[in-house]
Amino acid sequence: MNAKKYDVDLTQMKGKEKLIFAWGDVFGGGAQAMIGVLYLIFLTDVIGLNPAIAATAILISKIWDAVSDPIMGVVSDNTRTKIGRRRPFIMAGGFLVIIAFALMWLPIGGWESDAAKVVFAISTFLFYSTISTIIAVPYSSLSAEITTNVKERNQVNVIRLVVSTLASAVCTLVPAMILEIFKAGTIGINTFYLVTGIGFGLFFALPLILIGFFTKERVELPKEKTVFEVNSFVKPLKVKAFRGLVYMYLCQSISMDILSAGIIYYSLYVVPGSATVFLGTFIGVQLLMFPIISKLVNTVDKKKIYYFGLPIAILGFIGVGLYPSDWSVIGAYALTAVTAFGFAGAQLMSWIIFPDAVDAGELKLRERPTGSFSGIMTFIRKTSSAIAIQIFGIMLYISGYVKPTSTNQLPTQPDNALLGIRIAMSLSFVILMTIGYFAARKFVLTNERSLQVRKFLKIREETGLENLSVEDQTELRKLESEIF
Repeated sequence: MNAKKYDVDLTQMKGKEKLIFAWGDVFGGGAQAMIGVLYLIFLTDVIGLNPAIAATAILISKIWDAVSDPIMGVVSDNTRTKIGRRRPFIMAGGFLVIIAFALMWLPIGGWESDAAKVVFAISTFLFYSTISTIIAVPYSSLSAEITTNVKERNQVNVIRLVVSTLASAVCTLVPAMILEIFKAGTIGINTFYLVTGIGFGLFFALPLILIGFFTKERVELPKEKTVFEVNSFVKPLKVKAFRGLVYMYLCQSISMDILSAGIIYYSLYVVPGSATVFLGTFIGVQLLMFPIISKLVNTVDKKKIYYFGLPIAILGFIGVGLYPSDWSVIGAYALTAVTAFGFAGAQLMSWIIFPDAVDAGELKLRERPTGSFSGIMTFIRKTSSAIAIQIFGIMLYISGYVKPTSTNQLPTQPDNALLGIRIAMSLSFVILMTIGYFAARKFVLTNERSLQVRKFLKIREETGLENLSVEDQTELRKLESEIF
């Protein structure tokens, strides 16, 4: 029986809805990028905290994420309102993120007590992490439920990831530029705060609020609600295909966060240049690659798109890590471009594969707890940022990093600190993406198997799986052994 005939649905989304939904990932891509690039150096060089303590303050808030993300997945799965089970949280989070950003970036460097600074940093980041969970888990769940047309789902998720990357560009480059201007003494701390704390909070809030008004949820709700227990949190990990996606996503996201967190320190102290140019080069090359990747996504196995360029990315970033400090910075920019070229497929594919993994989970679990799936994914994303920042903070501390005594004057760093920045950034990236390469090679959910999954879901919905032909029974057993 041909699986393709079970993979046909009418187009369900209008262009305006696609754009509004995709625009919502301004928060997913932008806020995470901004925090990954700016928050550690904000705590060390603006607020004046010890780098190890600053990184620990961020990590503590992420422990809460270990609980809040899976809980949010179950809560949103069990929510029933007139506007759906995902959109109420996304819209409410849009209003609350304004407050969270205003508090998190408050310039408290003048406080005399370091203990008070640490408590305030932990408290405000805990609040932000909670709001981020309220937004991110339902939003990523909605990405698998906003349409039942698979090609349309692929299309809208590619669009949202392009938006996410554009947001990452804006929220990486502009804060990096603002920090450079601030350190040069061109603007004061109040202007720095108005842009980072108030301006970006409003920037993230608007599309989230619009999603609540102008999008729809189209997957049929399960009749029974999910039981609120530990098993509900980890249920998606029973699916082999989803576990493989988790490994791939973890490697990709930590690698990106390590690169983002380290490049400002690298450009300030190791190979003097502009962090804005480094990051702009990386993101610009990725954006150029996205139209090519989006054309391949329906014809080439998604896992191949993920791993194909990684050897190039690994070699490129080895070059960045080893680049001599007395050579022209142009060469380091060029190696960054090479890294971005090879990394683009891995950067895009995880969330394109996500709905396929949810389909596989539905076939195995006989329910579609998308919130639990997305809760695990968003937990990984936010935890990866904390891990990256923790790696950097500890490495800076043990290698003898010298904190600036003035926000407008850079100290001379010892050779050990310079070596520590190189190792923390480059070696970590290389190790993680090597693991990601082999994880993707072994990933079980090919495009053909995803098509088979949707075929049997359709049959189960229409007639049940009890009366399958011998041929289809054999096909189903083989599929289950491969992806479950």
